[in-house]
Amino acid sequence: MKGFLTILTLVISLSASATHWLTYYVYYETEYIQGPWTRTDILERSKYKYLASEAFEDLFGSEDADLVNKILSRLKEKKPNTYNWTYELTFQDDTVILTPKGQIKELETVKNEITATLTFNNFKAVTFRFADNQETLTIEDLTIPYFDLVSGQQQKIEPAEEQETIKDIVDTQKHDYIQTNKTLDKEGDWLTIWLIISGILNIGLIGMLLMKKKN
Repeated sequence: MKGFLTILTLVISLSASATHWLTYYVYYETEYIQGPWTRTDILERSKYKYLASEAFEDLFGSEDADLVNKILSRLKEKKPNTYNWTYELTFQDDTVILTPKGQIKELETVKNEITATLTFNNFKAVTFRFADNQETLTIEDLTIPYFDLVSGQQQKIEPAEEQETIKDIVDTQKHDYIQTNKTLDKEGDWLTIWLIISGILNIGLIGMLLMKKKN
């Protein structure tokens, strides 16, 4: 019985895999209608088409195929008519190898969307294997512009503004330092008073104990 339980535990542990929540971004081609954009010359060259990003969050295992399959399913949800084909999926190190089955109507759109999405989700490249040829694409091979994900924009500060900003920071730090010292002084005064009171009470208690012992 013990041997059976040991084998069962080993089999379960070998087939088990860790799961974790992951936020990922899917890029899909859309058309720029109206709005602010300083680099309109790029849009003119792409006929006002660009790759927009949309965030998703799902639970994944430890296999890369789980993420790639989910990404392709998200693209199919976005554009069911464009992704109405099946595929085979393999990997070579950090490169995704995709073998489409069936005819792809908007081939350039599909290559741009899949390449951008997978490379921005930590894959090195995407290899498309067709019946008559094969090509490996990276982010450098995209044919339309894309929205890049940044943590924030740095604002340019003029020299005069920079000096004023530094002065404000120094004044603020000086004010905080003074206020902190005042607070510490007050806390120190109260602590001294409580120590004196505690000492008096202790002396009184010791005196009472000595009086009881004499009696």
